[in-house]
Order: sequence, then C-alpha cells, then structure tokens
Amino acid sequence: MLSEPIDMERFQNAVHAWFTKATDLETVWRDQGAPQPPYPFASLKIISGPDLASPLWEQGRWNYDAHRAVGKQIELENGVPCSFSVSCQAYVDQIDARNPGRDARSYMTKAQAALQLETYQVEFFRPFNIALWLSGPVQDISALIDDDFVSRSNMDVTFGTTLNVKEYITWIEKVEGKSVSLGIDQLFG
Repeated sequence: MLSEPIDMERFQNAVHAWFTKATDLETVWRDQGAPQPPYPFASLKIISGPDLASPLWEQGRWNYDAHRAVGKQIELENGVPCSFSVSCQAYVDQIDARNPGRDARSYMTKAQAALQLETYQVEFFRPFNIALWLSGPVQDISALIDDDFVSRSNMDVTFGTTLNVKEYITWIEKVEGKSVSLGIDQLFG
C-alpha cells in the first residue's frame, strides 16, 4: 500500500492554530458540516494544492535496515516541493463606527502580521516542515446579508511544504546469466 505523501490533518491543524491564535476568533473550515458560529468568527479553506514546484520528484534517497521484514530492508523515498493556498476570511456583524478596530480587516491584519513573527513560525510551521511562501493582500468583501451589514475580509496565503512517498524493496541476491552465443551459463551473486 502506498504511503500518504503529506499528513493533511497535521497541515490543516498547523494553519488553523496559527489563524486562531493570531485573531483570537473561533475559526472553522468552510467545508466542514457544522453550523455557522456566532459573530465574530473566521473560516479557512484550502483553495489550491498541492501545486508541485517541479514535474520531477527527487529520487534516490534510500535507507537500509536489516531488521525490517524480508523484502522490505531497503526504504526508497521520493519527494518534491509543493505549495498549498489557503483562503482565510473573517466575519464581523454590525460595525460600530466609534470602534474602527473591530472590523474584519483588523482581524485579518493581525493574522497577516503574525505570519512574520519568529515565534509563530517556530510554534506553528517549522516543526511540520511548512514555510510561508506568499501572503496576499487583505481584501474587503463586506456584504449585506439578511438586511444586516457584515464586515468580511479575505486573505489568501500560500504555504510551501514537501510531498514525500516511500516504498520498501529488497535486493537481488543471485542472478543467473545464460547466453548461448556468448557461451555463458553462470550464477552471479
């Protein structure tokens, strides 16, 4: 059976943890089957990826372990850098003009700034082999919903990581070579 090239749950958990801590908002994945949380809240959605950085995977990393099961002593690993883009949105209802810091844009700006902090990178991304590739602009996508104005902001963030796949093989101990024209009938190995 083929191994998973990336642990998507771990990737999603890292992104979710960064956004939740940076904004202090209840954050949900947009494609989950759950009711909408009360305002203010945030949502995340992987909108593209894995986008491979190269059509060719790096090949040839191998590891020998005599203690593995017969036929699986050699581990071969292939990998390729890739990226995932995540759409991040914040939602705030009934904006108070006297409090301009309580709108969706302010929450999104906090999340954008946190991406640049060393502590966030060390806590949420580096342990899981995730890097920030690109933080897009904060976009105002506010809308009138059911006669109420809802402040909404969106930011697309592209993260880099790698896909890695492993397979286990063994070596050929003996090969028999036969050639009538060369006069060979020999066992090698």
